[in-house]
Amino acid sequence: MTVQYCKLCLVSIIGSVLLSCSRPAPQMDAGTGQPTHIDSITVYSDEAFRYLMDQEVAIYESQQPEQHLHMIYKPEAEVLKILMTDSFSTVVLGRKLTEKERADLLKRTGLQTDERSFAQDAIAIVVHPDFAPDTLAYSQIASLISNTTGEYKLVFEGNGSGVLSYMFTQFAKGAKPSAFAVGSTEALIDYVQKDKKTIGFIPFARISDDEDTVSSHLLKKVKLLAVSRPDSMGTIRVSTASQSEIADGSYPFARPVTFISHSLEDKVGTGFVNFLYKEQSGRIVLKSGLVPAIMPQRVIHVNTDAVK
Repeated sequence: MTVQYCKLCLVSIIGSVLLSCSRPAPQMDAGTGQPTHIDSITVYSDEAFRYLMDQEVAIYESQQPEQHLHMIYKPEAEVLKILMTDSFSTVVLGRKLTEKERADLLKRTGLQTDERSFAQDAIAIVVHPDFAPDTLAYSQIASLISNTTGEYKLVFEGNGSGVLSYMFTQFAKGAKPSAFAVGSTEALIDYVQKDKKTIGFIPFARISDDEDTVSSHLLKKVKLLAVSRPDSMGTIRVSTASQSEIADGSYPFARPVTFISHSLEDKVGTGFVNFLYKEQSGRIVLKSGLVPAIMPQRVIHVNTDAVK
């Protein structure tokens, strides 16, 4: 069974859960008539994961009405800055921390950083529908990022974005590529749509849910560029950013969605990160078009009573 098929099987289940996940009112104190205390934390998240995290939080709070997560969405650079300056901040990033970042945090706070990757996203590459060729080699893309050949225009979503950081860290190595950033995914898609020599890089999470009307609308304007790369046996494999090819490891620009905290002793933080590793959360990740760290089980009961 493919991941895509699993996703389709789960759509009706998740849809019904989301429709019923309005957060119940907290219990009222019998003496004062006032709402009982609600435990809450603030979580800063890379804005690329707004759609996914809003669903995760809605389901969690529907099950834990006395707990609340206040989500604030910002570009990765701003989220990372908050993590590095606030001793007890909790964040969601599209990567894991570097060894230097962990060491700096430990030195400054005296606290070990807890990192839990609960899903896989990717960097999607979008081009004009008439862009030729349909496929570029992984080495070609690496070369485009690391030098200034000017063969194509490279455009990224927003200064300080996780996509920009990921691609430059992986390939630029101190070079200054001919690239620029625009303010949003929509602006990037519009730009690519008007220029056949532009290659755009966006979070796959922005377009991964093929049942989301916004995602479908954006994908009608561009096409996903395929990437070719030899596997461990030397066979050339061609893949695009998709749920199934992220899951089987064939797409080379996958990245983890990671919940990071200095301390998970907080009741809300502990409960929520545990929830992210449960089957219900995995189904939310699947429905969003991404890949959960722990794949939900699909149990089929066969009634043999009528079989003689």
